[in-house]
Amino acid sequence: MTRFVEVSHEELIAAPLNSVRAQFADLRHHIAANVHPKLRFEILSVSERSARYVQEVKLLGIVQRDVFVREIDADGMRMVDRSVEGFNQGGSLDFRFRSGRTPDGRDATVVGITIRLPVPRFLGFLGGVLKGQVRRELLAAVAEDKHDLEVRGYPAPQRMAA
Repeated sequence: MTRFVEVSHEELIAAPLNSVRAQFADLRHHIAANVHPKLRFEILSVSERSARYVQEVKLLGIVQRDVFVREIDADGMRMVDRSVEGFNQGGSLDFRFRSGRTPDGRDATVVGITIRLPVPRFLGFLGGVLKGQVRRELLAAVAEDKHDLEVRGYPAPQRMAA
């Protein structure tokens, strides 16, 4: 039986719900803007409510390459990426979105993220260490998305031609 490491986090992002959902789903933007410098993405296919892509990341000194299949619910309030091939096959990234407000009353979005990764048999004894590393990487990645949305702005403002 496969063991899993599961890490969850909620983040308030000071941006409207539609912008946050669109940014999280936009693989092309993530690649072009280098939103997550530690991750490498390759898009295999993309449609309005689904995608197939390759993701490479280094965790605990091991390069992990996975093919993910993304499914976005019809209402856009949930997006699930499942690893169908690679190091973390059977694992998933689950994103949930809901409207929120900043403490000063501005529109915001609460993003709930759960990462569920299989623990390889040969690393079973490192389950606790792996969970800590996944938590650190999750917090770093959500901070990068938050910065992209709150500071850079999504979609990126178009520069006016001289």
